[in-house]
Amino acid sequence: MKTALVLSGGGMFGAWQAGAWRALAPHMHPDLVVGASVGSLNGWAIAGGIPPEDLIEFWMKPELAVLGNLPATIHGLVERYPLKTRYAVVLTDSLRVKPEIFCDGAVTWRHLAASCAIPFVLPQHRIGGRWYSDGGLLNPLPVWAAVDLGATDIVAIHPIWPQPALLLKPLVSGFVRIFGHHPPVPEGVKVATLGTPPLGSISDALHWKRENILRWTEEGYQAALAFCKNHFPSELS
Repeated sequence: MKTALVLSGGGMFGAWQAGAWRALAPHMHPDLVVGASVGSLNGWAIAGGIPPEDLIEFWMKPELAVLGNLPATIHGLVERYPLKTRYAVVLTDSLRVKPEIFCDGAVTWRHLAASCAIPFVLPQHRIGGRWYSDGGLLNPLPVWAAVDLGATDIVAIHPIWPQPALLLKPLVSGFVRIFGHHPPVPEGVKVATLGTPPLGSISDALHWKRENILRWTEEGYQAALAFCKNHFPSELS
């Protein structure tokens, strides 16, 4: 089997992913890490061998509150944690409205910034002559990308993005119905998803608050501990 860890988008809810990884790390050593949107940052750090406690500390830094600091934050992450495990990031080609996978040495800080480029919140990035935006736009949980890269045993960490405002729901639903990318999981591929109840509002997902980060990292840790008891019972017996 080829194991993969897949991390979804979720804005500041990425702190929940960091807490979950703290519990998963002793039991899971993936062959491949795949991320989209904020999951691309956590995914890069995990593929770079970051200690779980340091990933949580990364989320505790107030500079994450300033979206304009994101390029510098990503530069520091890339330089401090060069890849040790195979890694892939998903971006959205803005003009074609199609997802695209970039792997390993082809990934730069700009790819991570593009994957986090929430439309109307953060600027898109031009890479190789094309414009790219949020990697979770067409599917926030890129399990399909791990499957495309050969994974057969997948653990996915997926904090749920809050529902859009009532007036925007028809627009968002229509966009997802037309452009969403949700290929079925093939037979023989195992996917275990560690998800959440709603963690907060859209405002919470977009704005860093210390009390939220503390709560979400602990909630992610506790949820993943329970997940491990079901999915790694032989290691915990």
